[in-house]
Amino acid sequence: PEGLVIIDQHSAHERVLYEEAMARLTDGSTPSQRLLLPETIELNDEELDAVQTHADLIDRLGYEVEPFGGRAVVLHATPPPHPRFDAVASFRELVADLARGRFGGGVNRTERFAQTWACRAAVKAGQVLDEASMRELLQRLFQCTLPPHDVHGRATIVQLPREELERRFG
Repeated sequence: PEGLVIIDQHSAHERVLYEEAMARLTDGSTPSQRLLLPETIELNDEELDAVQTHADLIDRLGYEVEPFGGRAVVLHATPPPHPRFDAVASFRELVADLARGRFGGGVNRTERFAQTWACRAAVKAGQVLDEASMRELLQRLFQCTLPPHDVHGRATIVQLPREELERRFG
């Protein structure tokens, strides 16, 4: 009755995943989902080096990966952010970013790592969520420390008061 609330599902999910990733990366708890069929992934030299160099970070995020010989690795487990999550694509993007040094060094490195992963792992705009998924996302969003904004500072929630709607539409 007070107005209309619009929630950006990608931004909201990004905020939720970012805060969950930061918790995993700082306290070491790692919920993972074992893959029924492990994925063998061929990497280039820089990516393989990045996987070896950042193995602890990758593991704390929820990926279980091991060398397979040559430049290949086997992905045995992944973090489970949502049912439509493309674990292999997300892992490849993460490794490519690590290989390019996208996260840099210093204090904010872990935050940038978590932000990028959350953005890529979140549900996408236009993906249809069922009512139960929407409710779960809202519950998780409102448990966050900063629910009104995603990791880029964009609004997750926009509220249009009734007065504004009446003024605009009569």
